[in-house]
Amino acid sequence: MGLSFGQLMNSPIGPLSFAAGDLGLQGVAFMELDEYKPLFENLEENPSLFGWDTVRLLIDEINTYLAGLLREFSITIDWSNITGFQEQVLRYTYEIPYGQVFSYGEIAKQLGKPGAARAVGTALARNPIPIVIPCHRVIGSDRGLHGFGGGLNVKAFLLTLEGHTIVNNKLIS
Repeated sequence: MGLSFGQLMNSPIGPLSFAAGDLGLQGVAFMELDEYKPLFENLEENPSLFGWDTVRLLIDEINTYLAGLLREFSITIDWSNITGFQEQVLRYTYEIPYGQVFSYGEIAKQLGKPGAARAVGTALARNPIPIVIPCHRVIGSDRGLHGFGGGLNVKAFLLTLEGHTIVNNKLIS
């Protein structure tokens, strides 16, 4: 079966698009669906029914999360296209609880690679499933908001939603 797609047009952080297949969620993107769908190659005509159910549930959960009423997603993630160090980083990031933050260096140290903060940042920059894999909860050791696929304003919004105070793109509480 092929991928199923969906979009959320009027969220407080702008348009979001989603892709899911038989193994679960494969992507979340900060763009409209007509921009997102062409990024996938060799799309099959028959969408995945499990993927469709995943997208439908995710749209509901994203809306609930962005309203401040959901702290943890129940979505099945398809990890099959994520490998190596990036998979290690994203699986660790996936476990960061709502309202908590870690630095790139802290994650590198936890993964047994204490000098790999930049590599952690690179892996997070390629996160295909932002928000659900909460890379917005990773900040610089200086408490600064360094990089985010949806833009620093979206990262600040998500961290504020989770109870943090952001001033001049720095987390102060």
